[in-house]
Amino acid sequence: MIKKTFKEILGIDDDDYKIIEMIEKKPDITHSEIAREIEKSQPAVGARIIKLERKGLLTKQVGFNIKKVDIKVAIVFVSTKDVESIVNKIENCPFVNHAFKISGEFNLLCFVAASDLQTIEKLVDQCFRKDPNVINVKTNILIDSVHDFVVPIDFQIERFDYFSNICGPDCSLNVNLPKYKFTKVEEEEEN
Repeated sequence: MIKKTFKEILGIDDDDYKIIEMIEKKPDITHSEIAREIEKSQPAVGARIIKLERKGLLTKQVGFNIKKVDIKVAIVFVSTKDVESIVNKIENCPFVNHAFKISGEFNLLCFVAASDLQTIEKLVDQCFRKDPNVINVKTNILIDSVHDFVVPIDFQIERFDYFSNICGPDCSLNVNLPKYKFTKVEEEEEN
């Protein structure tokens, strides 16, 4: 069996490969800097970047970097009888930042973020453990990230009524969770 390279799998050439690498290392790099490095015109670089964006190989993600913001993140593994019912339930949950269908003992992996661990625990209990479609749940708390890791922010979380019986807008559950707050790590802690 002949193993394909990433370039072959992604359908890119050497210049595209270099552009992706340069943007990964320095996201704010200019088209002019890239053009000088790969010896192409600035408009040609712009056209290649647009092509890479359309292919889904270059994307911009706005969110919080867990290395710099004091947000608690849990990695929740869920084993379900009906993964689609759980996915439908959590797809608009502002606490669930990412969810993946996976293979193995657990068939769903979720990144859950909140201002404190109690909120995460209550959400996991109410949303997953009490669901009759859920067989097993394993929760791991993210302690630190080796690399920068950006998690999207759903600001709708601030709209939920602190005293209501819902965890967020459009929640189908009867969950009363604490107010969600973003707090920055003090500058002194970063240095």
